[in-house]
Amino acid sequence: MNSTEEINYQELTDGELLELLHTSGDSLPMEVAEEIIDRSDRMLPLLTLIVIDKSNWTRPMPEWWATVHATYLLGAMESIDALPALMSALRWADAFDNEWVAEDLPSIFGKLGVGAYPYLMAVAHDISAGWSARATALMSMASICVTEIKLRAGFLDFVAGVLDNLAESINIRQAAANILLDFRSTAHRESLIKFGREEALRRDEIASYEGAFYDWEVDDFLSSDGRDLEFYQRDWMSFYEVDERQRRHDYWAEERQEGREGGDGNIPYPFDEGEGYCHCGSGISFEECCKKKIH
Repeated sequence: MNSTEEINYQELTDGELLELLHTSGDSLPMEVAEEIIDRSDRMLPLLTLIVIDKSNWTRPMPEWWATVHATYLLGAMESIDALPALMSALRWADAFDNEWVAEDLPSIFGKLGVGAYPYLMAVAHDISAGWSARATALMSMASICVTEIKLRAGFLDFVAGVLDNLAESINIRQAAANILLDFRSTAHRESLIKFGREEALRRDEIASYEGAFYDWEVDDFLSSDGRDLEFYQRDWMSFYEVDERQRRHDYWAEERQEGREGGDGNIPYPFDEGEGYCHCGSGISFEECCKKKIH
């Protein structure tokens, strides 16, 4: 075959389809994703093995993409049986700064639904998990609460508790505050104004500081029409659409060219091993980044 697009993917074995996750980079066709989802009964445990294996999250290109694909496809199956793998994905995506997975996990957990809620709450409570993983857990619970209305009031009260806790890191408190604003939680207006005042004071003390928002902005946010819930309902499977794949490749090709023509060399498509950049997108070498993390 001259092109993978010419293959009849229905004729491939399970193993041959899984191999494409490791070899296609970010160019995996939607037809492959759909065929794997159609075989979910057999594929779910195999995709789980890819996600839970820590070493897969730091593979060289193009194998690095396998964990992204496996996470996306498990999410698309919308099965509670995928929960152990998706909780592992939350952990490893945070540990290895995999933004492709971390940014879409809230929407993925939102589709998984209420069954994931207590496990995410456990992460949100776990101080040792780190603020970033906890923030992802909070946003994932928020995504569930977009449709699970009965959980929403209790969840927003919990988020407000995180916001009000001065012992928490500023990062997790910012994440909590933004969730309250996204849901237009007028019940927690005073907490939001108090935090906005804190942010303003930090800006006064540190010239370069950019707060999440400031106290004088809160009422405008809360009174605006509708809720800002699009982030919690992202269509992560659009990753495989032809137009999106082309847009992604055009962007990275342009950035590569600019880097070679005298840019700062921080090329956001970090997938040419010869250039030495880490596959997580940090802009530094693998030796100084994820290799250290995994060991």
